[in-house]
Amino acid sequence: MWVVGVATTLASMSVLLMGQEPSAFNYIATSALLGSMGLLAFVSASRALNVGARYEESVLHVERVERRLRSLRQVVSTAMDLRDNVTGGHSDRVVEMSLALGRRMGLTDERLHHLEWAAFLHDIGKIHVAEGILTKPAALDAGEWSEMQQHPSFSYFILAQVEPLSEAAEIVYCHHERYDGMGYPRFLKRAEIPLEARIFSVADAYDAMVSERPYRRPVSHDQAVREVVSHAGTQFDPLVVTAFIEWAVQAGGESTRQVVEAEVQRLPSDLLRLEPALWA
Repeated sequence: MWVVGVATTLASMSVLLMGQEPSAFNYIATSALLGSMGLLAFVSASRALNVGARYEESVLHVERVERRLRSLRQVVSTAMDLRDNVTGGHSDRVVEMSLALGRRMGLTDERLHHLEWAAFLHDIGKIHVAEGILTKPAALDAGEWSEMQQHPSFSYFILAQVEPLSEAAEIVYCHHERYDGMGYPRFLKRAEIPLEARIFSVADAYDAMVSERPYRRPVSHDQAVREVVSHAGTQFDPLVVTAFIEWAVQAGGESTRQVVEAEVQRLPSDLLRLEPALWA
């Protein structure tokens, strides 16, 4: 019962904190919230793995803890949507797509787990960005864009304090880096960027394009696919784009296949390694 009680308390805190205007207090309190989440997971898992525990009891306990953490995660997701209702549901969608791409690329279950939590929490640093910037129905000016570019750093500083989320924190830190080194905040390139972050950046960009935003209307699946493919080797890792193309053609059918075929012809011939069956 202690887990349920703590989860209920943390969930209530998250709703109150993330629905408020950004402030130093909210930043610190949210860090405490995530720290408690990590402690909850660590202590619960430690109990489950007690040497004296029977295997069946351990498995059942881990499953119960996982269900409770996922329930808590859903509450935090709702709170984040309240803080930035323009992109409501974005985190849940990019989690699903990131995992789909990660599985296609052969990530282990452990790496998929870190990718899942990173995709879910990637925008938590936006609690430190002014609401007027998040919802502005026009292009950001230089000062506003500079503030927006800080949100991966804010997300990292929050998540890095939670030991079980340390790998996810690094992924989040890098999710706006570019394959060609022209991203932010650290101008990393190619293999300097964790593979999970390279995967997530494709999912994040695709979902942003097909979703309503204050400054533009959504585009179609095929238009978003064309945009992603056209930036293979510059903004995005070509290997990830290859996995994305396989997913996109499966989701969009013949029209998407034709879009991809036309766009690939504009790229260097050896950039993407596509299976011949894709064109069959």
